[in-house]
Amino acid sequence: MSTETNDHLSIKAKIEDWLDAEGISFDQVQDLNSFFHIVANLKNVPIHINESKVRRGVLVLQGILELNEDQLYKIGKFSPEDGESLFQSLFASLDKSEYLFLLQKDFAMQNWLKVQRTLYIEDLTRTNLLTEMKDLNMKLVNVNYMVNEALKGLVPLSDAEPYK
Repeated sequence: MSTETNDHLSIKAKIEDWLDAEGISFDQVQDLNSFFHIVANLKNVPIHINESKVRRGVLVLQGILELNEDQLYKIGKFSPEDGESLFQSLFASLDKSEYLFLLQKDFAMQNWLKVQRTLYIEDLTRTNLLTEMKDLNMKLVNVNYMVNEALKGLVPLSDAEPYK
């Protein structure tokens, strides 16, 4: 095995050990674009951890938010203008200085919000990784709260059927 392969396996093993020590369960994900891809099962949002083959030496943390059935039902009752307003308010609230975002205007899309943070492997510590994971989790939980609050304030077009 090459030294490079050992380096990737070593950082993966280290991350798995840290997650185990914290009692955080995780799963392996097949990902042709990464040396490894782990999904850590935090309480509210799964956090993806991978080392990309494109950006060597960089670890990517990614949280993905999907709306639940009740939220999708409520959003379906509002006009496109109200949906656009909700989208704009969420986009304005995101911290674009430290995180990368993929935000879809169609809330019904699976993975409508992805938030990424990159960490340099050479600077990676257990404390740093766990703190970043928890911060990312909280950012997504807060966005979900914002969606719920916005949905309370919007008036549906009709209770009889969703807006088409």
